[in-house]
Amino acid sequence: MAQVDAIPVILVRHASTAWTGHRYCGRSDPPLDGAGRAAAERLARDLAPDLAPGTRIVSSPLVRALATAEAIAAAAGVGPVLVDERWRESDCGDAEGRTFDELAVLEPRLAARLAAGDVEIDWPAGETAVALRERVHDAWSSVLADRHPVVIVSHAGPLRLAVALGTGSRPETVAFPAPGTAVRLAVPWPDGGHGARVAGPSRATLRR
Repeated sequence: MAQVDAIPVILVRHASTAWTGHRYCGRSDPPLDGAGRAAAERLARDLAPDLAPGTRIVSSPLVRALATAEAIAAAAGVGPVLVDERWRESDCGDAEGRTFDELAVLEPRLAARLAAGDVEIDWPAGETAVALRERVHDAWSSVLADRHPVVIVSHAGPLRLAVALGTGSRPETVAFPAPGTAVRLAVPWPDGGHGARVAGPSRATLRR
């Protein structure tokens, strides 16, 4: 592959499920709901014309991410989708499947930290912040080493860390991408992503 100044990296948060915005959903595996399927198709149509030949599509193995990734692959005529376990959502442990109000009763201190925007969360009986950070860093390093244009379909927690890695930002300054949206980065070489810029028009809105 010819040397270029920057590689396009598109970070996609999967489209919505019945749990999205209502219940903590880490390792649980609900499918896209009707609105989510429609949003995935719209996003796929928006992204397809901009994907360069040879673009890789990498996805979390969870159903909601895979369905979103497969819609993009089909619209762009690229594939197959490459599944990478490292792009899974964080294991929410005891919070899994609960609403925020339910969590606030069970774990009031944790709920208060989440409400304050704390990103260093060790989920009770789930994944630690260090473990999540290490696996996302490892996955991001693999993307950089590959040096191909890539679409990564993942989840709120890993994507916030990936945007921080790609732009050299602190994770607490990066808001969660909305479901069914994309963040486009232009990752420079050879420094491996430090100083990457958000590139081009995008449906992404970096918000909580």
